[in-house]
Amino acid sequence: MRWGWAAMGLGAAVALLGYLHTRRRRRRRVLVVGSINVDLYQRTTAGSIKFSGRQVNIAPIKGMTLPASSFIAHPKIKAQAAVGSAGGGGAEEFVLTMDGPFEQKTGGKGANTAAAAGQTFACDLFGNMGKASERENAALLRDLHTFGAVGTEYISVLPDCPTGTAYILLFEDNDNAILLLGGANQQWPPQEELEAVGGRLYSAISDSVAVMLQREERRTPPSHLNGCIYPVAPTSLFLVMSQVPEYVNVSTARLASSLGKPVVMDCGGTDAPLDAKLMPYISVMTANESELTFISGIDTQFDGCVQKNLVREAVGVLKSKFAATGNPRVEVLVTLGPLGSMHFGADWTVSKDIQETHIGRFALTTADGKPKDTTGAGDCYRGSFVAARYGEGRSVTDAMVWAAAASACSVEVEGAMPSMPPRAEIERRCSQSLLAVDEF
Repeated sequence: MRWGWAAMGLGAAVALLGYLHTRRRRRRRVLVVGSINVDLYQRTTAGSIKFSGRQVNIAPIKGMTLPASSFIAHPKIKAQAAVGSAGGGGAEEFVLTMDGPFEQKTGGKGANTAAAAGQTFACDLFGNMGKASERENAALLRDLHTFGAVGTEYISVLPDCPTGTAYILLFEDNDNAILLLGGANQQWPPQEELEAVGGRLYSAISDSVAVMLQREERRTPPSHLNGCIYPVAPTSLFLVMSQVPEYVNVSTARLASSLGKPVVMDCGGTDAPLDAKLMPYISVMTANESELTFISGIDTQFDGCVQKNLVREAVGVLKSKFAATGNPRVEVLVTLGPLGSMHFGADWTVSKDIQETHIGRFALTTADGKPKDTTGAGDCYRGSFVAARYGEGRSVTDAMVWAAAASACSVEVEGAMPSMPPRAEIERRCSQSLLAVDEF
């Protein structure tokens, strides 16, 4: 090896070392593994939209997020659509006949979370686009660079399929129905290839400062708006999200754990139970109040109001489920709407409230004090928390305050990715005082 360096020449060796040093510094980043979507917005007319000129009343699915197959299988939609097959291919083909015009925006839980994290700390996104959506992909990449300077070198462009697409159909009261086409989000290499030492995922995790994961796809709407905390009329971390197949999350979490990287799991995005194969590798589980109820089996409300003792009970049950898989030290981060957010540390138990942190929320600066758009607010909170805590090395409390400030800014702007606030805006909001939260 000594002779190899000498043969290179001093200048070349110095240049190579400089490149490696620069790359190491540049590569200390949060890594988000998750979905990338083309979001196509359209306003309904009296609750209806058209497919190849045929008018279909979609009021029966108002408030729902559905894959194309579930949309077509809905009895009140199927009767109107007259689709011969409710299978996946026929359903997606039918949805693709939806008449425009549409307003395109960049979306997907992975992309939104990466943009939020990137406003606080450098961030890479690991995911897929489809070559069949080349024009849309150009806009997606531009937005990822514009809103968060997200690194895109780990995004694969797959042949013969479109980029994942979400049709966001808006009603007159600003509620919506969302139809999902999985596209490239559902096309991943087999497990052996994903977990290969020296492979793309291995390299991305090895070079990261943080990794995040997400679960996919929600079939029932959340009651607390994706973790939004507002009411509405040097190791790496890995955040995993779920608009991708579950085996991808398991492989990613297992690989990250083997490399000594903490894994943060966003449990929203699906109504499926937690995968026992995934649970041993999770460092931090994040949930909103309704998601916590679902995954723990404990109702956190009494007489329609969230109760702190019930939240604690639900977290205790959840931690016991993790302990049964050999992971008793999982942390739990819960967003609680207008009641702020709570963090339960690795050593927290129901019988002793050490490592329990509760913060409130920031006031909004909108004219009426209400949010303009909560889309992506939960992604904003979680991405900002992870970037602040693991990227910048802040304490749990400081990271929660930072995330609360970021999500306060985000709900004052329409759109998901465009609402991810720049660092200076988050800093200004942090200079204000948190609103006091009454005991609950």
